[in-house]
Amino acid sequence: MSNCLLNSKKLLVMRIINFIVCVICVFLSQSINAASSSIRIAFLETEQRALTEPNKLLEQLTLAQSKHSLSQTEHAYNNTLLARLYLFQGDTKRAQASFKLARQQLPEQDNWILGYWLMYRSILSLEEAKLPDALKQIRFAQAAFQDSNDPQMLVQAKTIEGTLLLWQEEYTRSIQLIENAYIEAKTTNMSATTMLYVYTSLAAYYTNMQLYEQGLQYAVLARDIANKSNDVVNGLPALHTLCLSYARAEKLTLATRCYDDMISLSAEVKVPRYLFWAPAGKAIVALQQANYNEALQLLYLAKSYVNRVIMNPAHIIALNNNFATAFLALKQPEQALDYILEAELLLQDYDRPLNNRYSRQTLTLKAQSLEQLGRFADAVAALKLLVKLNDEAKESTQQKLEQEARSRFESTQQDIKLQLAEEKLKLQQITLDKLAKEGQLQTAYSIIGLLVILSVTIFALNQRRAYLRSQHRANTDPLTGAHNRRYILDFISQQLIDKQRDFSVSILDIDHFKQVNDLHGHAIGDQALIGFTTFLEQQLANTQHQFARFGGEEFIVVMPDLTLQQGHDFISALCITLKSLSLTDKKINLTSSAGVAQMTVGQTLNGLLKVADTNLYHAKNTGRDKVCS
Repeated sequence: MSNCLLNSKKLLVMRIINFIVCVICVFLSQSINAASSSIRIAFLETEQRALTEPNKLLEQLTLAQSKHSLSQTEHAYNNTLLARLYLFQGDTKRAQASFKLARQQLPEQDNWILGYWLMYRSILSLEEAKLPDALKQIRFAQAAFQDSNDPQMLVQAKTIEGTLLLWQEEYTRSIQLIENAYIEAKTTNMSATTMLYVYTSLAAYYTNMQLYEQGLQYAVLARDIANKSNDVVNGLPALHTLCLSYARAEKLTLATRCYDDMISLSAEVKVPRYLFWAPAGKAIVALQQANYNEALQLLYLAKSYVNRVIMNPAHIIALNNNFATAFLALKQPEQALDYILEAELLLQDYDRPLNNRYSRQTLTLKAQSLEQLGRFADAVAALKLLVKLNDEAKESTQQKLEQEARSRFESTQQDIKLQLAEEKLKLQQITLDKLAKEGQLQTAYSIIGLLVILSVTIFALNQRRAYLRSQHRANTDPLTGAHNRRYILDFISQQLIDKQRDFSVSILDIDHFKQVNDLHGHAIGDQALIGFTTFLEQQLANTQHQFARFGGEEFIVVMPDLTLQQGHDFISALCITLKSLSLTDKKINLTSSAGVAQMTVGQTLNGLLKVADTNLYHAKNTGRDKVCS
């Protein structure tokens, strides 16, 4: 009995000790979190002063770093902010050195300061033309802010990743991130700085998508926030985005005024980086206005800052191409060619998704320069390489991504505005205040709950409709309305190969289609493509067969359960019928060459298509208007 009593007492004492330890741990955790939170607040207050007076803070932070009383975290933060301000000015060498020093000072257990460093280091990585590194850094920054429970910084990091993805041409992922950031920022009434990040990224996205009205709407909102809060560091990038949006929307008078404002502000706050961007941008406007001598003056002004503030080869390539454009317009091809050769040297080491686009621009200018110089053989060689790059670009998915992004915008923008507009949020707050005064707060919560459920339901339904529309657009050829290459390859893989069904395919090519375009114009050529599509729809209407526009004047017909001979006979009959029809206003009788192939055991889809393509070229090279298998 006594032993049982003793054990009970020991057990009670242990429980009391455990309870006290838990209380102490909770207290210490809260104290540490409170201390960490107060440090962050102090850091962000310093940042706000840096945003409005960057040059003054540069001096103060440089002096502060000599103090031995600062903690390791404070040194890391100060050096990161210094690096950010150096990068804003365009002093990339000092920015690199300060980031490197801050990295060495980062405390092991402070995720927030690590996220802060990673977020702004990603921007320097982009300037260094290290886009993969920039994307890794900004994603790690988001994870750090998530662990630190800082939704404001997390939203800012998402907008930066969304903007970086535009350089990667990942438009769908970009708008997903930016829209999510927009929703989080709006629904939780985040700071003006965070909204400035959100609006600037939205403006950059929609301007890239050539949706200029939407881009300008958000660029103006970003500029207004910057002006109201005297934010120079974020304000100049926002103003640059606005100027660029005006220029691309061909609102050239507004673009010129915008770039003049940008030059004045850059000179006033002594920011060499934007004294490059402003004249470079204004020069593009002058080129659009055919003011070529003025464009050259502005380009030379921008060029004078290149060695001091620009590291990313893409910016220098674009500048050189603009020089070439101006010189060509002034009939000075030798000078143009000098800048083109400089651009080509930079392109050799610029391995990025945008390389193809810049290469095509440079080759186009090169061919024009060589033609003006009378070097026709060299011009033809440049054009041949340009055709090859155009073929590579044609196979890219950029157009599909842009279509999907446009669809997402059309279907979701109204819902986002409905749910998240500032007027609605203010109205909800007024209603809450009124109900609280009347002792009816519980009723308000119920109403809000119902509104949230209703809004989420409507949003989900519209998202589903948007998804279906985007899928349709992504699988449809915009000119003819036929299925496209992506759809038919998925159909073959999923419905035939995966299910081990027998089938044959045929690739058809409209004979002498280039002559139709050259003799009768592209409008008649388009009629021929649309008419050919209608013809195939009618011929395949009561069969299991599927067809798609495969590219240019090529179409593919997929024939489930048909042998090679049956497929050959079917396509031959189809081609004979085609010859008796007129598919355009010009009463042109079209013929088609075709190659047929049958899927065999162990063969890949690419192998099958190669056989059909080889047979097609045999038909074309042996007289056309025939079917080979």
